[in-house]
Amino acid sequence: MTNTLAIILASALTTFIIRATPFVFLSKKELPDTLMYLGKVLPFALMPLLVVFAFRNISMLSYPYGLPELIAAALVIILHAKFKKMFVSIGVGTIVYMLLVQFIFI
Repeated sequence: MTNTLAIILASALTTFIIRATPFVFLSKKELPDTLMYLGKVLPFALMPLLVVFAFRNISMLSYPYGLPELIAAALVIILHAKFKKMFVSIGVGTIVYMLLVQFIFI
């Protein structure tokens, strides 16, 4: 039990330090142009990577033929096109995917 608690605390502290470090070092200064550029470009560059990662293990030759993934992806695209809210589209798509996998495509 003590080891588990120590591991949890070490993980929490490490995560906090990693996430807080940029705020400590960059809060008082003007951000470098390279960092500003990466902040604008990287989110859009990572989206195709996430799509490939999500669809990499789909088998179109066996049941359920990738239908839960394709339905959820289509829903995310439609919701994002309509509402332009990333949290809503990804959140609803994830929930629908989980429901499809757990209850419909068993």
